[in-house]
Amino acid sequence: MERVTYGFAIRTAARLGGAFKKIERGRQVVIVLRLPVGADFSEYEASATILVREVEALRIFAIASPKIGNKGGIDPQTIYADLRRQPSLLIVWPSGYAVPREIALAADRIVDVGPVRPFHLVAAAKQFAGKTISMADARKMLDHPHPEVFAAFRPNRPAPMVLNRLAEVEVQAGATPAADTPGLKDLVGYGEAQTWGLSLAEDILSWRDGKLAWTEVDRGLLLSGPPGTGKTLFAAALARSCGAHLVATSVASWQAAGHLDATLKSMRKSFDEAMAHKPSILFVDEFDGISDRVRLAGTEHETYWAQVINLLLELIDGHERLDGVVIVGATNYPDAIDAALLRPGRLDRHIRISLPDGEERKHLARIYFGHHLSEGDVEAIAAATAGFAGAHFEKAGREARRVARRAGRSVSIDDVMSILPAPKRISGGERRMVAVHEAGHAVVGVRLGVGELKTVAVPWEAHASQPLGFAHFHLDEDILWDRQGYLDHIAMTLAGRAAEEEILGTAFDGAGAAEGADLHRASDVATMMEIQLGMGDGLSYFNLNSFQQRDRVRQNNAAVAARVERVLRQEMERSREIVTRFRAAVEKIADILVGKAIIEGEDVRRIIRETSR
Repeated sequence: MERVTYGFAIRTAARLGGAFKKIERGRQVVIVLRLPVGADFSEYEASATILVREVEALRIFAIASPKIGNKGGIDPQTIYADLRRQPSLLIVWPSGYAVPREIALAADRIVDVGPVRPFHLVAAAKQFAGKTISMADARKMLDHPHPEVFAAFRPNRPAPMVLNRLAEVEVQAGATPAADTPGLKDLVGYGEAQTWGLSLAEDILSWRDGKLAWTEVDRGLLLSGPPGTGKTLFAAALARSCGAHLVATSVASWQAAGHLDATLKSMRKSFDEAMAHKPSILFVDEFDGISDRVRLAGTEHETYWAQVINLLLELIDGHERLDGVVIVGATNYPDAIDAALLRPGRLDRHIRISLPDGEERKHLARIYFGHHLSEGDVEAIAAATAGFAGAHFEKAGREARRVARRAGRSVSIDDVMSILPAPKRISGGERRMVAVHEAGHAVVGVRLGVGELKTVAVPWEAHASQPLGFAHFHLDEDILWDRQGYLDHIAMTLAGRAAEEEILGTAFDGAGAAEGADLHRASDVATMMEIQLGMGDGLSYFNLNSFQQRDRVRQNNAAVAARVERVLRQEMERSREIVTRFRAAVEKIADILVGKAIIEGEDVRRIIRETSR
């Protein structure tokens, strides 16, 4: 049944390509049949072979097709051989691969095989099983994935029973979120993502009622944030609030089999499931696993990833077939994603999920540890969990409940604190060093006008995931930055180290100890100035979308590294000059931070004014 149906789709395309016209003796006719998105290449290839054997008008054609290797490479050599020795050819070409120039030149026509239509299914049922099914029933059947439709067709099973069976299995296998999955209104700390999701739920309801065209509905979202911020939970809550089927997958699961053909089939399967259970949310985790073609150019993996991205773009651009499907991609590294996937009509909306703030951590503490805890207990937990994501709360909640369960009582504050990582006390010489470092950031940032200083802080305790101190500047995102603005930002970023050298006589390792530390951030900004913004020694533009790519340029291009180093040294010197000039303010602020955890920005500005008289 399956191959007969595909055969009718191929027959339609072959007719459009002129295969049924009379061919002059001695003339070779070559028609390329390009398969539709999601097509099973081997099944269509077999269908074409059967078709030319059984349809007399097509018997003059031989079937040719490329070989697809385990790693995804495509080998058209057998087609070149067939072009030399066969009278006429129907070339079956797989979806997601460009037709080589030599084959395109040899072809009389390149025809796209359309998707299976209801009349194809009607004709196949009549020919294969002697069944008569209506166009309306065929249309309903094709709302389901093709393999399911063909599996449901059994000898002597009438069309209404086929439809009933498809519907029953859909209900049994549907991935509707579990009853205990929260809705979007129950989530905490999701901000803009929550607002967007609730609006989407209203739009999907209007679409279901026929009041809104799908073209008016947001169809794609890129959700980014640190690990553990609950991106998967958000997708489940979104599906629940939208009353939608959830297809949850990941790039890693698509690649589980390793070779390209299996990866492409797995991708198609996810989209087929989403299209068969509309409305649906197709959630793709680890979306940055779809490598950026710019970054892979010239590498041994370029061909593999080009085919993966090309197919994904075809699937996302499925237009009418994707009506009722919303695609949500999740990533920890949004800058690593191929830009083509983020263009309008695809995943063109990007929302970042941040780590929960103090009030949100209090709410999470009550959710995961119990509403019976006192306000003081909740505040203590919120203070001890700075830097925690929702996943950390979930894990800690499980462990705390286990401890309490074994003791035969409800969760206590002692249970919670016992399973949280012990905080590190910031005191003595270390506290003095951190205070000087943060005071340097604060004073230089204020003097250079790098945003509005809100607070500067050195907490008494910090967990492993927390900074030992910080100076919080509010930056106006609507302001356009010129070259001097970027240089001022670099100088402020280096000011902590400058203050250490000037006041303590040496620099400590905090400014460069890890990814995202002061030296890393300053180097990244300087690199952007030099090779992306035209604010350095040259005007050349490098298309770099992430700090990892900028890191690699500095590692591999000595000239760029030298230009960046020159900018850093220049701004380090300027930062030290400001620290030296306003040393009294830096020392006074540092002295206060040794005995006090936080200073407001207005107090810092007042100290700078008073010590400058």
